[in-house]
Amino acid sequence: MQKITLSETISTDLLIVGTGIAGLSAAVEADKQGIHATLISKSVIGSGASYFPLKATLGIQITGEDDRKHFQQDIERVGNGRNNPSVVKAYIEDSPQAIELLKEIGFQPWRRSDNRPACFAQYSRPIYLINHWRDAAQRATQIIRQKRTAVYENATLIQIITEQNQVKGAVFSLENNGSLRYIFCQTERIILASGGIAGLYQDNLYPADVLGASHAIAQQAGAKLVNLAFIQFIPAFVEPKYKVLFGEHTLKYVEKITDSQGNDLFAHLTAEQFEQMMLERSHYAPFSVDFAGVEFDLVMMKHLLENPQEKGVYLHYKPALYQDQEEFYTVYLKWLNEEVGIHLLRDTVAIAPFAHSCNGGIQINQDGESAVKGLFAIGEISHCIEGANRLGGNSVGGGLVFAKRAVKKIAQELSQHTPMPLKKDEQKWLQQAEKQLNQLKNPAADNHLTASEVLSQIRGLMSRYANVYRTRHNLQFLRTELQRLEQRFDPIAHHQHRGIEIYYALKTAQAIVENILAEKTSLGANYLAS
Repeated sequence: MQKITLSETISTDLLIVGTGIAGLSAAVEADKQGIHATLISKSVIGSGASYFPLKATLGIQITGEDDRKHFQQDIERVGNGRNNPSVVKAYIEDSPQAIELLKEIGFQPWRRSDNRPACFAQYSRPIYLINHWRDAAQRATQIIRQKRTAVYENATLIQIITEQNQVKGAVFSLENNGSLRYIFCQTERIILASGGIAGLYQDNLYPADVLGASHAIAQQAGAKLVNLAFIQFIPAFVEPKYKVLFGEHTLKYVEKITDSQGNDLFAHLTAEQFEQMMLERSHYAPFSVDFAGVEFDLVMMKHLLENPQEKGVYLHYKPALYQDQEEFYTVYLKWLNEEVGIHLLRDTVAIAPFAHSCNGGIQINQDGESAVKGLFAIGEISHCIEGANRLGGNSVGGGLVFAKRAVKKIAQELSQHTPMPLKKDEQKWLQQAEKQLNQLKNPAADNHLTASEVLSQIRGLMSRYANVYRTRHNLQFLRTELQRLEQRFDPIAHHQHRGIEIYYALKTAQAIVENILAEKTSLGANYLAS
């Protein structure tokens, strides 16, 4: 019988999981504080979802001068009462200073010159832009290599060990030439910055290796998952190129939307009604039931749900699109043509809803700490300032603010000179880790069901039944199918092929479905058909 053995032990004051913007910010902050930190990355440095935007620029919104009241109003209005007030207050206070972290991890941010409010915002405030992610990732690698931080690439978190609700260690796998070995990391402080849950969907705007498994790992350790129903879906291209972020502001120049056979999907609307819907929908990117234009998304997703052979809906543009000289259009269209090779009049254009981010995650306090002492969550994995919806440009900013806050809290704790545990305690937790991992063994499983097949089925099921258009019947069917999948799968038998990680990704998918079913009404990013 296969068994997981922990072949190596290390110790560190702080384990940071993830090397996107949030994780790298935490590593830089830890080095400034003189903290002995260890950084693990599933791939190479600078490979997280925040380095995978596939757009011309990415914006980060910060508090403007005399803006605190208005910023709070904007955040709480779109959040529909699902925000954490102490976390929102921390963001509003700290975001202007935290933006400087972008320079320290290799970006070259600049302030946007126009006064256009961020997506869903009523008030304008400073928005900083970043681009050239590959260059920034190279600079980040050089920066981190010069720090005292120990770095493990191709390393994946698979377990967190606690005792009396206090972190005591973690286990991560380390891949080398196609084989895995397992390392026990003795630590009392972990910062999770391992990304969100969009990778659980077939159509997503994430790197392929970000699966959301850390959510379930944290939940097993005692953390609380909240607001997982509020997943942000945004349109992205499926033709002429797949998985490229779509510019929703161009929708006001669409004159017709059809299926692949040319049938008009909005024939039930008058020309004036269609034009008004498209104008309203061109003002924001993520799907929301709280804003005008929602019918665009619902008709699109219902059509795709009922016609699984269709990969998207087809947009037909007016020539006037390329006559608009507003910077918001010219910059995007130039980038789309020159960098991506898409021309919206020349090419056949089809889009579909892609999972992009989640407004929920691990519940944290104003220092980024979860319900488990010593376990912090920052960036997309956390339930940060978002509620049922979130303002555009607040995601990256949250990673910056709470990287600084989490490291500050950890530095304060370390300054108390807490003694390292005795060797016998370390061995106790290592043995506990091995025991818990091997309890994942499923003797009744179908060992012909591979880890990659499980992941493929998760993504297909989630994309079909937990997308924009949701019904209780479909969600209950989805819950049953995910349970059956768990019963058939043995993560230990397939551990060399990411079996344990994919098992926890499956558990996260189940948590999402339970969160959605617990919602009683449509709100924000969650739509439930009557």
